[in-house]
Amino acid sequence: MRLTPLPGKREFARALILELIPEIRALEGCEEYRLFDAVDGDLMLYERFTTREHWQAHFDAPAILRLKAELADAVVLPVERLETYEA
Repeated sequence: MRLTPLPGKREFARALILELIPEIRALEGCEEYRLFDAVDGDLMLYERFTTREHWQAHFDAPAILRLKAELADAVVLPVERLETYEA
């Protein structure tokens, strides 16, 4: 997922994601959840779940609900999401 921070909001968005990553990684089925800094200043989230059902269920987790609520005024919406699967 690509997150484009609004002017002056990059560090806020980055810090919030880093704060919530341990809680998100503890969710059932979460195999990987990592933040990357793109060279253009965007933030990239890479997430991998055991099943699509685990991935869909994670949207109801308190950490994700908080992330969505607090990032709503900090990043360009809608965020760019790319769903993939391993061939």
